[in-house]
Amino acid sequence: MRGITSRWVPRSEFKAEGSLLDRVLAARGVTRQTARAEFLQPLEAQLHPAGALPGVDAAATRLLEAIDAGETIGIYGDYDVDGVTATATLVRVLRAIAPKARVETYIPDRRAEGFGMHAEAVRLLRRRGVDVLVTVDCGIASEAAHAVCHEVGMDLIITDHHPLGSHPIPDVTAVVHPGLPGSDYPWPILSGSAVAWKLARHLVSKVEGSDALSDAMRGVLQDTLCLAGMGVIADIVPLVGENRRIAAKALRFMRECTIPGVAALILECVKPGESITSETIGYRIGPRINAAGRLIHAEKALNLLLTDDDAEARAAAKELTEINTERQKLVRAMTDQASERVVAEGLDGPDKRLIMLADESWHIGVVGIVAAKLMNRFHRPTVLLGPAGPDVYRGSARTISEYPLHEAFEACSQHFVGHGGHAMAAGCVVATGDIPAATEAMLSHATANLPPEHLTPSLQYDCEVTPEDLQMAEVASLEALQPCGRDNETPRLLVRGLKVERARPVGGGDTLQLRFRGGRGVWFSYPKGTDADPERLPRGALIDVVADVKVDAWQGTPYVDLNIKDLRRQ
Repeated sequence: MRGITSRWVPRSEFKAEGSLLDRVLAARGVTRQTARAEFLQPLEAQLHPAGALPGVDAAATRLLEAIDAGETIGIYGDYDVDGVTATATLVRVLRAIAPKARVETYIPDRRAEGFGMHAEAVRLLRRRGVDVLVTVDCGIASEAAHAVCHEVGMDLIITDHHPLGSHPIPDVTAVVHPGLPGSDYPWPILSGSAVAWKLARHLVSKVEGSDALSDAMRGVLQDTLCLAGMGVIADIVPLVGENRRIAAKALRFMRECTIPGVAALILECVKPGESITSETIGYRIGPRINAAGRLIHAEKALNLLLTDDDAEARAAAKELTEINTERQKLVRAMTDQASERVVAEGLDGPDKRLIMLADESWHIGVVGIVAAKLMNRFHRPTVLLGPAGPDVYRGSARTISEYPLHEAFEACSQHFVGHGGHAMAAGCVVATGDIPAATEAMLSHATANLPPEHLTPSLQYDCEVTPEDLQMAEVASLEALQPCGRDNETPRLLVRGLKVERARPVGGGDTLQLRFRGGRGVWFSYPKGTDADPERLPRGALIDVVADVKVDAWQGTPYVDLNIKDLRRQ
């Protein structure tokens, strides 16, 4: 079955009965009573013992030795939300353990250095007196930088979550990583911030002598768990298992967080009394933190999360809002330009299974965002590159679920100076003269490994319902699925036989608004000149829609709200 824009695909062929919540859970494979209870009550579920994380005890032991010896500890982070929150977490916990601890931080410049651990940065930190270096959210595959640590006599502790790929396990003081080969850690897909928090948790346990913590240390760990949860949500790791528990607990404690920077961000972009959800982090708070690293330097965001001065935090949060506004303008202009090039160069044709473009005017701080927008519009893997220095371009890539990026870059690695990332999002560096060959290699790999039918967008829905199933209480029960994100998306339903009471354009004509008995629906950026045009949806018309569903309210009156993704006339 298909609608105007997409194929409609059920998440599961299993047809469950019962309440709407039962049916959605069954579609997601949550059928056993024990699994259901754990899934629906993530606040009650315990986190896995921090001491079970591979390498964590060796890392904690060395850091405590460094504190006792008065050595300088360096924290080397990344410039995205995950890396910034991970860096802030370790700094705050180390300072709570030992207020006079000597701690240096380093986050690379996105434009000048790019992602990862860099040899020259290691030398700089050594000149600053760093004796023990801890990476967070990076470092697992930076073999050249590992060698420099050995060369300059600096102990290295790596905490990371990125795939090891074909690289050997580093020969360093400790490697803290939930997914190393041979690891039996129960949840191997944590975010970088969660890995850093686990190390912080184990550090505190060793200092306190047990898992029974003092009130002061419990408060520090609760505050930094909020930071870890922000990283989990913003880094789009699967929001199931331990990630889901961390995110749920973080959202629960967010308004109680005593870190001034967190409170300032909430004040800046969350209305009084409004719930803080995964969407709040993903679409409001996270972009503000990311904007600093994209356009200026991530140190601005890190300083916000490290300051203990309320006034300073409020001023910094406002500055991040201004930077994010500039980022949004830049993204719009680049998206329009890149989209025009895709069409003009025929990269949206059926024989083209990957988009790869470079432009000397593109800002590498936002090429990842633009790549994601093009990937969604043209439904094919997208790699965009901008200049990052003399004779070198840096790129970001986003992809559809059927085409893992890290495998594609690994297969074409001879054409790149470097690359890294995950299955769904990755980055690369390529010499200017090698861009044509790299592009050809990536296109050939996509052609060989991406069947053409996967270039047709598909919409996956949880279950099929009728309008009668959309009772207020039934829809409201789906809130139990929160927090939602990757692998635990907002509930999406196929609603058959919805009767239109009114259809009209709103939002400057780009949004379709529908009214139906008991609720309303909107389709943002609906395709014009199709059956979605309001004039083609007269009162009484019957339609099928695929939509995200929730209960919303207008002036205190609740209603069923459908965020429409596609429709078809009956």
